[in-house]
Amino acid sequence: MADLEVDPATLKKGASDILDCLKPVQKVDFGPLAEKGSSFGVDSAAAALVTFCATWQSGAGFLADCAATLAEGLNSASNNYAKTDEAIRDAVNSVNSDLG
Repeated sequence: MADLEVDPATLKKGASDILDCLKPVQKVDFGPLAEKGSSFGVDSAAAALVTFCATWQSGAGFLADCAATLAEGLNSASNNYAKTDEAIRDAVNSVNSDLG
C-alpha cells in the first residue's frame, strides 16, 4: 500500500504555484504584433508571424485550462484530505470518550 501522507496546505500551495507559473504567459498579447506583420514587407515572414502569434495564444489558453483543472483537483484533494482527517480525529475522540 502506498503512503499517501501529505499536508493539505502543501496541496493548496502546489495548486497556487501551478497557477502562478502561468501568469507571465497569460500577460503576453501577440495580437498587436500579429496585426503589424504585413509591415515586414515579406509575405512569408508576415504569415509565419501571424501563425506563431495564433499558435502561442491557443497554446497559452490550453495550458491555462490544464493548469486550472490540475489546480482544482489539488484543491479538491486538499479539502477531501482535511475532511477525512477531521472525521478520523472525531471518530477517535468519540471512541476515547466512550472508553473513558
